[in-house]
Amino acid sequence: MRNVIFVFMILLLASSGCITIDMGGGSANKAPVIVQFTVSPASINAGEAAILSWEVQNASSISIDPGIPAAPSVGAEKVAPASTTTYILTASNKAGSTRSTVLLTVVGSGGTPASGSPVIISFSASPSNISLGASSVLSWTTSNATGAKISGIGNVGTSGTTSVNPTSSTTYILEATNGASSVSASTTVVVAAPSTPPPGSASLPSILTLTANPTSVTLGGSTLLSWNVANASSVSLQGYGPVAASGSLTIYPSSTGTITFELTAQNAAGYSNASTTIVVYSSTTPPPTGSRPAATLYISPSSITSGNSATLSWMTSGASSVSIDNGVKNLVGVSGASGSIGVSPSFTTTYTLTATNAYGSTYDSKVLVVASAPPSGSIPTAALYLSTSSIPSGGSAMLSWMTSGATTISIDNGVKTLVGVSGPSGSISVSPSFTTTYTLTATNSYGSNYASKVLTVY
Repeated sequence: MRNVIFVFMILLLASSGCITIDMGGGSANKAPVIVQFTVSPASINAGEAAILSWEVQNASSISIDPGIPAAPSVGAEKVAPASTTTYILTASNKAGSTRSTVLLTVVGSGGTPASGSPVIISFSASPSNISLGASSVLSWTTSNATGAKISGIGNVGTSGTTSVNPTSSTTYILEATNGASSVSASTTVVVAAPSTPPPGSASLPSILTLTANPTSVTLGGSTLLSWNVANASSVSLQGYGPVAASGSLTIYPSSTGTITFELTAQNAAGYSNASTTIVVYSSTTPPPTGSRPAATLYISPSSITSGNSATLSWMTSGASSVSIDNGVKNLVGVSGASGSIGVSPSFTTTYTLTATNAYGSTYDSKVLVVASAPPSGSIPTAALYLSTSSIPSGGSAMLSWMTSGATTISIDNGVKTLVGVSGPSGSISVSPSFTTTYTLTATNSYGSNYASKVLTVY
């Protein structure tokens, strides 16, 4: 009887406009997610240009300040500011707003970020797409900050890295503060359940990432080789032997020239291979004047159900040849190639863009996660709502939820976890110290449903 009265009160409040109920069937009441927001290169000379690229999901409006008042959900833009500039991407919908920032340093301009305010130079997750059970590394750099914290983690150094292992797609919010003010930025780790591709190609391993940073070094220097592999029984690095499925290795090249690192992943179905290249220069012979091409690859959406398709888009500059593997694209004699194409793989696939000129090659990879079609039946319903969308620092709000047909439910940020339930509802008082996204996950044997709400702290 109490549940009936509770439901009636919620419906009455919803009809009067006091609250909005998100039953989880769509994305209308989920906060926007900024999948990526980057600038390449991050530092230019005065008069040069860089490429600003982004991918946003579930937003009704997107703006980038300065210069782009109305942006598409996936795109790239050439920018050439006269001085060092912080670009702020704001994605909004009826559920709230999400922000992310990148800093483009202009050398020789004399420009600096506004004095007195902290600046988040970078905040990213690598890889940004992982399989359930895998980990991702959060990296951040700030300036003019005296303290920093990350949602779900707590206080951290003003610059650093930390490994995370989320069990569901999670948006991490970094807040940098000093005595004058605070700023925030976000990055998202997308967690995909293991897919079941068709027989024959279904069980091949997936090499999700393989990168070297930096890609050009002087003899005596080093580069960090990093990789992430899914669905493999063994992984080996040519010349170094067996390695873990996910890890990194510091390489100290012993000779000059181009060095290619090849990673091989194996399971009962066969092999998958990937490679990345660095150039090693003599300490007495500087690199040739000029620069490698710029290359950006992005995919929307980043996960699909088997039988559906996604859009693969790319932008390059200064390249003499451009290629995207898996039979997507091969262009020769180009200088600023960009474009897009629809792809519909039958299993999880890593696409790699390679842009090459006389000074070397630049690579960018994106993973398209392909999930098997859901079994027949119904996933649970899920609704999450807040008594208010914003509170002052030190204040509190009432977080309430309603589900049906779930065997487990959880609300992140340490709020609630229930197992062996069928139709739970309830509420709890929350008092975060910074702007927080709460996500309700309701699961049964047919899948999971999600509902999110953002509580802004000012």
